[in-house]
Amino acid sequence: MRKLNQVLSDYEMNLPVPEKKKILRKILIDERQKLSEITKSQDWGSRQFFRALELLKVTNEEINKKNINRKFVIACFFPIKNELDISYFADEDWLFPKISANGIIKWFEYGDGKKDLIRNNYGILEKPEELCFEYSSDMPPMLCFVPGLAASLDGYRLGYGGGFYDRFINKMNKRITTVFCLPSDKFVFDEIPFDENDQKIDLVVW
Repeated sequence: MRKLNQVLSDYEMNLPVPEKKKILRKILIDERQKLSEITKSQDWGSRQFFRALELLKVTNEEINKKNINRKFVIACFFPIKNELDISYFADEDWLFPKISANGIIKWFEYGDGKKDLIRNNYGILEKPEELCFEYSSDMPPMLCFVPGLAASLDGYRLGYGGGFYDRFINKMNKRITTVFCLPSDKFVFDEIPFDENDQKIDLVVW
């Protein structure tokens, strides 16, 4: 774990939350890039994924069941900017996000791989609108792996500034369990700048 005041200067620590986040994002994106270049591939998603399942007491059998028999749906994301690659484990009925024009996260099934995927304005792979749907309260509970850069010990996440996941978590917090996988404890802080729109994550793993 790191102390935020050892990464940001005294001046930066006193800036408004959005400015502190912006500075911290740049620092951590650079650090994650360098770490990804010297880290073993098995430490870049695999270890964290199986550790998360262990902590959640979820078995591989439950993960590999089809939707018809599964008690929950699994949501993931395609990595960008050297994120951990949890999508490597995706089965055909795992859900992946699409950011709609109004800023709402919609979802699509992985299907038979990356067929029909296009890159959106954020550089993220997604499927066309007609293949996507909104997650609703009448669907099974969701186990949702979320993207981002860092987290605090009390569960606040530093994302990329769009607020898409925060809005989704706030709306569906009684139906989803959120998991945030990080490369190492270097990306876990004693505190993360946050405001009233930021939502806590249920489980942080590194």
